[in-house]
Amino acid sequence: MKNHFFSHLFIIHVFVSTLFIGLTSCQDINQEDLISLDHSNLHSISYQESQVIDGQYIVVYQEERLNFRVDPNDYQGSHELLRKETNEFLSRYGIVEDSISQLYSMGFQGFAMKLSEDEKNEMLSDPKVKVIIPDKKRFLNIQQGNRPVKESPSIEIENTQIVPWGVKRVGGPFEYKGTRKVWVIDTGIDLNHPDLNVDHRHGFDAYNDRRNWDFNDEHGHGTHVAGTIGALDNHFGVVGVAAGVPVVPIKVFFGPRAEATDSGILAGVEYVGRMARPGDVANLSFGWDDSTEPFPLLEEAVLRISERRKIWMVIASGNSRLPGNTFTPARVNGEYTITVSATDASDRLAWFSHFGHPIKFGAPGVNVFSTWRGGTYRNSSGTSMSAPHVAGLRVFGSIESDGYVKNYPIDYLDPVAFRSKGFEGMGHIKP
Repeated sequence: MKNHFFSHLFIIHVFVSTLFIGLTSCQDINQEDLISLDHSNLHSISYQESQVIDGQYIVVYQEERLNFRVDPNDYQGSHELLRKETNEFLSRYGIVEDSISQLYSMGFQGFAMKLSEDEKNEMLSDPKVKVIIPDKKRFLNIQQGNRPVKESPSIEIENTQIVPWGVKRVGGPFEYKGTRKVWVIDTGIDLNHPDLNVDHRHGFDAYNDRRNWDFNDEHGHGTHVAGTIGALDNHFGVVGVAAGVPVVPIKVFFGPRAEATDSGILAGVEYVGRMARPGDVANLSFGWDDSTEPFPLLEEAVLRISERRKIWMVIASGNSRLPGNTFTPARVNGEYTITVSATDASDRLAWFSHFGHPIKFGAPGVNVFSTWRGGTYRNSSGTSMSAPHVAGLRVFGSIESDGYVKNYPIDYLDPVAFRSKGFEGMGHIKP
């Protein structure tokens, strides 16, 4: 494996300007020094409203009007039956199959494509059609931390690996030797990062045809998430909660501005439903205010796919200090969904974190050090950083707790996610 090759080729020392002066090995790190900054040292939340894409729509079928029923244990068969029925449906309107950009059969039944106004209005009167929704462009709303840090080779220092404070707080790191994967629905992952075990064979790109799929991270967010989940235990860089677990890039945000379309995000969730196995974990470190940016199709897809396929969906709760049930998809409350709030080094609710129902766990989300694009590392804060701690724990099985989130603004308690050393739990399906 390329990553293991790099682990033998490099022994690396991390130099991190003002926050990491004087660090020499993982044993010498004073974690309190790394996490003492308050919110005045963080950049503000990056936020842009969604934009309707002219002439592009998501068509949702009336399920009871279709000539088949989806079999969650035969995705491929169900998908082909839907494709056949959709081709017949479109032929009545003189539209060819090649016009379809995405086909959805697991979370809901429908398709995405460009339509003229006349075509859209004609389809709306068809008894098979439940609703036609304009496709939108969205942007990843995140916290940003300090600038990325490029590691420098060093042959003098034997072990320069950092165990991030958050990984320690949840009980890690743990070496992962199982067969499960974590599907990172995000901006992609740096495929050549020497500190990650990237499963690019099962990756997905929502915006290119299969021959030109590109899973590489153009932004950095997905790579940061992946590092917290499973960065390698290899004597340099950082180590993740489930060290070495395969992380699969599901690229639904593209470009340096982390742009996405609703149809692309839905396609990524659909793909995970198709490819992941029961017990696998998907990390969703994104979301929007449901009152201004509703996305009911995403909620439906996350809930149905997680329950039909028994895939764990771990979701960031949001960074706007609002009730947890106001954000999508964070407000989805299913048997296999886990929404996560953010804590600081003292187990206090982070100043930006959402709170309350249906959040199931709190986890570290302030000044989290992890991998970044271009083979680099950086600090970042947000519930985007909390969710991957829980995703890394969930891949082993049931999640424990050793306390509750402090300074909660309402009468509701989030248990702090934790796993004891030696705790097996493989095969458990309860959070």
